[in-house]
Amino acid sequence: KVVVLSDRLAATGEVDGTVTIWDLDAYTQTRQFKVDADVMDMEASRDGQVLTVAAGKQVYFYDVNKDFALLNAFPLPISFAEEGGASLHPTESKFVAGGSDTWVRVFDFKTGELLETHKGHHGPVRCLRYSPSGDSFATGSEDGTIRIWQNDSKSAAATSIADTTTSSS
Repeated sequence: KVVVLSDRLAATGEVDGTVTIWDLDAYTQTRQFKVDADVMDMEASRDGQVLTVAAGKQVYFYDVNKDFALLNAFPLPISFAEEGGASLHPTESKFVAGGSDTWVRVFDFKTGELLETHKGHHGPVRCLRYSPSGDSFATGSEDGTIRIWQNDSKSAAATSIADTTTSSS
């Protein structure tokens, strides 16, 4: 996985759990650290201050401006073993995660407490991201659907915007 953190920094995540920070001007490694499992997903926060890493059954949050100090790490009831990921809300108050069990969950960023659980896919969640405004998030699944979830109410509505599944007549 690769994520651009700023005009001068990028991060790569490897299947052995290694996260490497790269200086894009000098083409050199500036920092390297390990997480406990294969890196399945990485994201830079909208303001570029936080690096999110989903690996194994955990999600990690690193402070980009403090030499990638670990802000939070939460064990989750989700496996990122083969798919899935996590996305931090633009206000950094919560994050959404999904993986092999087909459920989409929203957690509190400070405590890791489960806030919401959503069902809308019939296959593993492969990817997910918050919108820039944070009013919604999108999920993509192995079942061929992409869903947009509105999170301005407790009963988040999901709209299917793409469905590549086929049915035989």
